[in-house]
Amino acid sequence: MRTILFIIFISVVISCKKTEIPKNEPITQQEMHKGYKDLFIGSFRCGVFIPPSYDPTKKYPLVVYLHGYSDTTTWNLGWYQEPIVSSDPCIVITPKCPTTELAGWGHSYSTVTTPMMAKTFEMIELLKKQYNLDPDRFYIHGTSLGAIGTYGVIRKNPDMFAAAYALCGNGNPQMAATLSTIPFWSFHGDADDVVPVAGSRDIYNEVVRIGGKQIRYTEYKGVGHDVWNYTPPEIKIDKWLLAQRKGVIFSFLPDKVNGFKGNLNNDNKVFLEWDKPASEIIKNNKLWYYKVFRNDLLIAEVDTDYSTFTDSLANNNSTYNYKISAVNYHFKESNTSLVEITTK
Repeated sequence: MRTILFIIFISVVISCKKTEIPKNEPITQQEMHKGYKDLFIGSFRCGVFIPPSYDPTKKYPLVVYLHGYSDTTTWNLGWYQEPIVSSDPCIVITPKCPTTELAGWGHSYSTVTTPMMAKTFEMIELLKKQYNLDPDRFYIHGTSLGAIGTYGVIRKNPDMFAAAYALCGNGNPQMAATLSTIPFWSFHGDADDVVPVAGSRDIYNEVVRIGGKQIRYTEYKGVGHDVWNYTPPEIKIDKWLLAQRKGVIFSFLPDKVNGFKGNLNNDNKVFLEWDKPASEIIKNNKLWYYKVFRNDLLIAEVDTDYSTFTDSLANNNSTYNYKISAVNYHFKESNTSLVEITTK
């Protein structure tokens, strides 16, 4: 009950700035990104992006983005820009929830669909009639209030989306079995004083506890609620999301990491390095990140654009066994490579 009250509370007090739905007044041409426009169902406003290269003979992914409290400026998202608009163009909807709608996008502690989400689904149905959407490539992600809503939407519509991610959200651990059926990536700052980090930790840990294999959790030390300012370096978010397909099982395993070695740097810290993998020939075996272990404890996840890691927490006069494995976009993990290091 305390968690539910907290969710309602943040929808009211995160910002004192009011954002009202405009009366059929789309954003100006100076602001409008090519392909983006505002569509309305009554007073409900929803940003819709149709790729300028849209071809009705081809199927297109649908991306749903749920914004945070009062943050309705979504005409300039990365989905509308290169390289995505050329490599894998998407139809994108960004529904707008005014601050007067206290129920927001809903949450995963209730099975009730809020008015704003009901209108969002209504917009999706309209787009399905007008555009050639790929039902196996529907994706959703959200920030803050929208991340809380993302968990809620998945709980109420477990078969709708191929993958999802959430920034500084809050999920009900009791939906862990449902969440384990969909590829999911969550992000949170451990110093968040608006949506406490426990909300992301608890549901992640519960999914893992019941054997879920399609979830990743990234936590930023010392970061507050503005985790969106720290996720841009996670350069594979969009590529990872768009690589997922509903109902498709990918069985390819990444190759074992070669050239794994370690030594001590000038500060007596353990410096690990390895060979970057060759370009993947198989499309569905793209590498996502490396997992680095110290004595079988996971200590780091390193993007595959990098090939070094410094363990600054290793103690002096100790011997450690380090392991590394590679993970592809579909959560398949390679065999581990091993190196032993003794500190001074």
